[in-house]
Amino acid sequence: MQLLPPEQPTAGAQQRDYVVAFAAVLAALGLRFLMNPLLGQQGPYLILSLAIVVAAFYGGFGPALFATVLSVSIGTYFFIGSGLGQDFFQPQNISRTVLFLLIGLSIAVIGGRLRTSRHDLAESVRQLRASNRAKDNAMATLGHEIRNPLSALHTAQEVLRRAPDDAKRVVWASELIGRQVLQMTRMADDLVDLSGVMRGEFQIAQQPVDLRKVLAQALEQSGPLIAKKGHRLHTDLGTEPVEVLGDATRLVQVFANLLNNASKYTDPGGDVTLALRTTAARKVAVTVRDNGIGMQPESINDLFEPFVQAPGAASNAEGGLGLGLAIVKKIVERHGGTVSATSAGLGQGSTVSVMLPLAPA
Repeated sequence: MQLLPPEQPTAGAQQRDYVVAFAAVLAALGLRFLMNPLLGQQGPYLILSLAIVVAAFYGGFGPALFATVLSVSIGTYFFIGSGLGQDFFQPQNISRTVLFLLIGLSIAVIGGRLRTSRHDLAESVRQLRASNRAKDNAMATLGHEIRNPLSALHTAQEVLRRAPDDAKRVVWASELIGRQVLQMTRMADDLVDLSGVMRGEFQIAQQPVDLRKVLAQALEQSGPLIAKKGHRLHTDLGTEPVEVLGDATRLVQVFANLLNNASKYTDPGGDVTLALRTTAARKVAVTVRDNGIGMQPESINDLFEPFVQAPGAASNAEGGLGLGLAIVKKIVERHGGTVSATSAGLGQGSTVSVMLPLAPA
């Protein structure tokens, strides 16, 4: 799964790290004074180096560097000579100071890298836990989605067993079986598709494709669901061909999926808009916008991960396994494009944008 960038430390956290560094230097200075009868003028920076280690561990590079400069200033003033006195310019004292600066800088660099690694590891653990929760939810959803068609199939079987000569009931049961088998086939196709996509085991044909024709086919596939829910469909596809290099079948799958999602999570009678425009950077942007249930901005990126469903999907009769957007993202990326989503919040609708490079002129 794709990892999100680690969260950046807040201004308050950064100030706290510098406060910790300052306190560590003061504590090391107090310890150095306590040991002064024993150490005398020997090792003026020895104890102060502990403060740099503490600052690097808690704050990383910046606080460790701050602790280094502060320790050099304090160590020089109190244990070598007042200010930059005669004692400071002795070769051995200059050597001590330069060596301590180099050591402090090294500790700061190492501490910075360790802190970054800790943040990355924590983010990876968070993502793995989220993935495990999503998979657990997916298993529960899969069981629920399979149980419903199986229950309907069992009902149809009972009807056929009890009234095999009733033509109306036979027709009703046959239609019910057909709808439920189609639903289970779609779920199986999604799982097979996801498996191949996640392993990269699918081919993308690199042929010139008119994106307007692709969108027309996607609209044909999504038309029945849009009509069933009584949505107002708005399209703005221009009048000139817009060519991209890619696989027409896979691109139809992408945009039909996005249109189906917009329709699923928009109340009956809502608006669904499909628009196409070219940009100055020789790219084409396709946007699918709705005025449906919307999303929380902080949860948008998670929707492109496998087994993650939009809010309210569990109660939506058209809901699936939460695989569609993950498949869309992989297919778009294989075409050299990007996909993103925006929403003003729950109940405010959402917009999904696909950006693809234009075919060479």
